[in-house]
Amino acid sequence: MAEPIDFQTHPKRERPSAWCPDMAMIFPHAIYAEDQPYARTILTVHCLHRGLTSGAILGMFPPLARPVFNTILRHPAPVHHTSFVSRLLSSTAVGSVGGIILLAFGMTARMWNRQEIEWKDRSWRILANKTQNAEDGNSFIFMMAGTLTCAFASGRGRFLAKEFTGLPRSRMIVGGAALGSVMGTIYHLLTTTPPNEEGVKETVTAGVEGLKSSSSTT
Repeated sequence: MAEPIDFQTHPKRERPSAWCPDMAMIFPHAIYAEDQPYARTILTVHCLHRGLTSGAILGMFPPLARPVFNTILRHPAPVHHTSFVSRLLSSTAVGSVGGIILLAFGMTARMWNRQEIEWKDRSWRILANKTQNAEDGNSFIFMMAGTLTCAFASGRGRFLAKEFTGLPRSRMIVGGAALGSVMGTIYHLLTTTPPNEEGVKETVTAGVEGLKSSSSTT
């Protein structure tokens, strides 16, 4: 039988960048995929988080592209910083909500009537992927920072207050969370070293061998 993997010392669990929280620090990571607890919760949280970030990225394009198109069409309009920021946050908020809804439907369709072991296998692989965990951690940190920043800046009489932007505070806060998630993903891409492919292959191979050995002994 294959030796159990110590994920605390295995090369695949080394941090690729500066310390950041990840899902493997929140949810227990089983040695073998068949023993992975909270499989449905892990996969759901991961998919909805990715949906928020993906939708926010798409939502950023209209407000960012508008000045460019105005310049190309030779109809430049004065850019007011408050209105631009409010449009950016509003668009990313709508995009993030749309992304969450789409990913929720997509995950439901993909995993409908799937066996429990398939949920466990996917969630186990998510926790075992150090690059994905670092991306989720950085995205979460920046998302919280964006949420708190917009919650403060959208208060009464402040820069993003409703009397200045015409937008409800709740949309500003959601937009701040979505924009922060995108910034965290960009930070991850700029600071994270490429994953160790040999460590990934070693971990997956050992896990598969362990599953085969345990099934053959039973």
